[in-house]
Amino acid sequence: MIRLLKEEDRTSVLEYLYQDVNYNIFPIGDIEVFGFDTDFQRIYAEFDEDNNYLSIFLRYRENAVYYSHKRYFNEAYAEILKKDSFDFFSCKTELMDLINVHLPKGIRNQMYFCRAKEIKHDIDYDNSIIKRLKTKEECEKLYDFLKQIKEFGVYKQSKENFVKSKLKSLQMGTTLYIEKDNRIISTVATTADTTKNAMVVAVATDNNCRKRGYASFLLLSLMKEYINGLHKELCLFYDNPEAGKIYLKLGFENIGTWDMYSVSK
Repeated sequence: MIRLLKEEDRTSVLEYLYQDVNYNIFPIGDIEVFGFDTDFQRIYAEFDEDNNYLSIFLRYRENAVYYSHKRYFNEAYAEILKKDSFDFFSCKTELMDLINVHLPKGIRNQMYFCRAKEIKHDIDYDNSIIKRLKTKEECEKLYDFLKQIKEFGVYKQSKENFVKSKLKSLQMGTTLYIEKDNRIISTVATTADTTKNAMVVAVATDNNCRKRGYASFLLLSLMKEYINGLHKELCLFYDNPEAGKIYLKLGFENIGTWDMYSVSK
């Protein structure tokens, strides 16, 4: 049986998702922060005849995430996928192998999925250069910086919409940056900040300022804050082997692969 979850399902679904805490970081974070009564989020779940969870399907704004603790997909979800449309769909690679035939035409990308439980390599740096994003003006600077990086896709949205979304996202994570001459030159952020972990996203450095360790300084600062200070693990995706070397050196370890499917427009 597949049904839409309600507030009274919170404890049971989180217990299910926390059995695989890193791979479920997005649904856990969205449930913990936004719950079941918003107009932009829905959580479906499938149960067996003994009312045990078999899978969940989360819809958050333009995103969709599927999870099952088994290599399993019930084709009954296909109708929900059609009716509750999305722009991006993501899940474990082995699950995407079962699901992609049911998705609209689009592009499938695979990424390494890794986590950090400890810092393995420290670096000396001036901590005073690290700043924390808080204000509208800082968000506007971040937009001006990120719109230059094509793969981030920021240029596709207006500055007004980006700033509005970024300010809201600060309730689910942290954004750090380094600036020079009143201009942001490097940044890193977390999202899906749960009670046990957080996802590292948007690691970027200006093309003219690379090879100076800025991304490492920012990432290490986040690791100290979360791992040492908050006693939380950090997760991240990457598909760039050169970037991967930096992450693995600092203390991240590969634990699997994750697929992101972008629906064609």
